Amino acid sequence: MDFNKKHLKDNIEIYKQEVFYESLVNNSPIAIVTMDANQKIISVNPAFTNLFQFTQEEAHLKDLDTLIAKGESFNQAQGFTRQVLGGGMIHGTGKRLRKDGTLIDVEMYGVPIFLEGERIGVLGMYIDITKRFKSEELIKRNELRYRSLFQDSPISMWELDFSRLRQWVESLELKDQNELLLYLKRYPNLETEFLSLINIIDVNQATLSLFRAKSLEDLRCKIQKIVIEQSANSIRTIILSLFNGTRQVETEMTFCSLDGVVIHTITRLSLFKGDKGDWTRVHLLILDITERKYAEERLRYLTMHDSMTGLYNRYFFETELKRLSRGRQYPISIIICDLDNLKKTNDHYGHPAGDAIICKTANILQEIFRGDDIVARLGGDEFAVVISGLDEAVVVRIIDRLRKRIENHNALLPSDTDSSRINLSIGFATAQAGTEVEKIFKLADQHMYSEKGSKRNEAF
Repeated sequence: MDFNKKHLKDNIEIYKQEVFYESLVNNSPIAIVTMDANQKIISVNPAFTNLFQFTQEEAHLKDLDTLIAKGESFNQAQGFTRQVLGGGMIHGTGKRLRKDGTLIDVEMYGVPIFLEGERIGVLGMYIDITKRFKSEELIKRNELRYRSLFQDSPISMWELDFSRLRQWVESLELKDQNELLLYLKRYPNLETEFLSLINIIDVNQATLSLFRAKSLEDLRCKIQKIVIEQSANSIRTIILSLFNGTRQVETEMTFCSLDGVVIHTITRLSLFKGDKGDWTRVHLLILDITERKYAEERLRYLTMHDSMTGLYNRYFFETELKRLSRGRQYPISIIICDLDNLKKTNDHYGHPAGDAIICKTANILQEIFRGDDIVARLGGDEFAVVISGLDEAVVVRIIDRLRKRIENHNALLPSDTDSSRINLSIGFATAQAGTEVEKIFKLADQHMYSEKGSKRNEAF
């Protein structure tokens, strides 16, 4: 009796385990197939039917590899079969065939089933990874496309990590951007500190070419050379913008190549999408505008200077007179100079001789007057100088020095070389506070013409 009870109890326990296993398999979201020792299908769960479209009746006693594999997938499936039939476990990914002929991407597990040391079957499990696989493929394609654009771009591109820079800013515990700006303005060698807090992840070939670096490692080792003192202003702009939550910053920034050439750029910095505010991934784009900058400076120079002598031109001279007339830099002295008999020189010796006298006169004027003085060629044979902040007596001494310099020049010329002789008529006037600068200009001009007239009278 006791034996029968125990036997019944064991049968009930076995039945419970069978029900539990069947419920587990049938309700599993994973496609499960059970096979016998010869790889023939015994059962499939509903998830298998949903995934591969084969019912229990359609799959029963079919060869699994023949049912759901084809072509290269069949070869892979056969390899897995040999492995699991040999008692091994398998795990891999691949494509398998559905009933309607479409291929899906699956992750596969195969486990041999043993009873008392003998393999009696195989348990196979499949997980649909089609969406995941497509997402991964899309990510890979996007990454490859990005890498191609990154490496092949003719514009300098950088990937940077600014996380330590953010930690440094937060450690300052400053209340607002005004406090941060004040702190950054007072910080010595800001550009050096900035570089020590950023990490260069990658740069493209255009960057190496722009900065004359042999490799990424070469650039990393010598990075202190490319960010110079003139970069500090732009660095402050970048830090302040990021501190205020801006995700894109654009600023003009000056760098220096590793071989010492100054590079003017437009630098655009942006945080990668998905950045959580920790500045761990920063994209930097550097557009070289050095040639454009030089062209702008050249154009600016030409608008202010006489092309022959390099002195300021009449436009700049008149603009400065207006500015000085509104200021407080009195006394202001204006000197007007005019070359005598330049027309005769041009007629007798040709215009090149006349041009040489004009250029030599311009050189002497630049030698005599200070760098802050405005020395201009008003046109033709006329020059003008504006001096601010000097008393009239000092200006008189400067004019005397100018006359002596011209005399020395003429004295050193051969006696028969009239073509290079400089004859200059000079007039000046000084304005005190309250005097109109325009009147002083006219007065200086009158004094110059008076001297020129005196020379004519002496000649007669």
